[in-house]
Amino acid sequence: MLKSNRRDFMKLASTVSAGVVLTGGVATMARAQQAEIAGPPPQTVEEQFDTWVELNIDNLNHNISEVRKKIDGRPIMAVIKCNAYGHGLIEIATSMATQGIEHFAVVKMDEGELLRHNKVKGMILNLGPFSARDARTAITHNISQSVFSDAVEILNEEAKKLNRKAKVHIKLDTGLGRVGVPYKLADAFVEKVAALSHIEIEGVLTAMTEDADYNPLQIERLNAVYDNAKAKGIDLGIRHAASSAEVDHDPGSFLDMVRPGSSLVGLEPFANMDIKPVLGVKTRVIYIKDMDIGDAIGYHQAYKIEKSMRIVTLPLGYSDGFSLNSVDNVSVIIKGKKYPMIGLITANHTIIDVTGSEGIEIGDMVTVIGKDGDEEITNTEYSNQTGGHAYHTANALKSYLTRLKV
Repeated sequence: MLKSNRRDFMKLASTVSAGVVLTGGVATMARAQQAEIAGPPPQTVEEQFDTWVELNIDNLNHNISEVRKKIDGRPIMAVIKCNAYGHGLIEIATSMATQGIEHFAVVKMDEGELLRHNKVKGMILNLGPFSARDARTAITHNISQSVFSDAVEILNEEAKKLNRKAKVHIKLDTGLGRVGVPYKLADAFVEKVAALSHIEIEGVLTAMTEDADYNPLQIERLNAVYDNAKAKGIDLGIRHAASSAEVDHDPGSFLDMVRPGSSLVGLEPFANMDIKPVLGVKTRVIYIKDMDIGDAIGYHQAYKIEKSMRIVTLPLGYSDGFSLNSVDNVSVIIKGKKYPMIGLITANHTIIDVTGSEGIEIGDMVTVIGKDGDEEITNTEYSNQTGGHAYHTANALKSYLTRLKV
């Protein structure tokens, strides 16, 4: 477990020249260049001046175990789209890989390519759209592509140019209505894809409505397409449909492989699995000030001081992905005690009322989401207080925020 030491933090702060502070990826790249080494040194809590994201890897491993208890040995294709729901694509993928998860799904080809550059070896499926350039990336890096329209011909043409085969998973719309070849038209589409000279069909999938009464019909429709293809001598490979919701309570949708995402990173509770949160958000006190009656905080003196008050400033703002609705609804934890946000959250700063506390100092760690002592603020609690949802809060966290495994 990484520990935060305010004295170490202040010692480090005093060594930064010319008042310039580099954090996150910028800091690690700068240090690597200065030391003339191939890669950046590992980040630690003590090195963080700006807001950072903490990933509880013990909880991640626990969640993987909970999913595995339900699926009777089937392989997992972990959905880590959108920067692993804001948790950090590479940090989450590499941690999952140590637990034997080999296959991953994304919605951007760039994320698939990044996984390959970070030595992820198993099946990577891009569920999102693709261009000719993306097709070349997929073929070059052995990334599978979801197909459900004539765009599959782009893959075939690019694969022909490279004298290779493009791997595809045919996506069926069995009732969700977003994307996917309509199941009634799927037989003809399957024949068309199977006839393309440089396409290899690796799987067939659908996205579930997560309606318990409707799920069986969706699976029936997918299996009908699969069986019709088999009767024509076409192998559609791996069938997969079940997201986290189905893993929790619908074994009939498990098929050949399951495709959970949110349950693995602990974004929300589930009725039949003991899912734990992986996400934490921390920052530091960067300034302390005593305010008098008549003073104000913010542009246009928006927040008027009506009583003597001690405030602290945090390097956290809406540019980092935090909700503008945070003020007056949300507290943070400093040294095991909750304190409220006040004023208006700005692009880079948030103000906290710590009136009555004499023990808070510059450099103290602040918990925005997570646990400190006996106090805890969960992502769900924070999201409810800001009028959002745990998915939205996590996904909104900017990718430049440092992710630390703890």
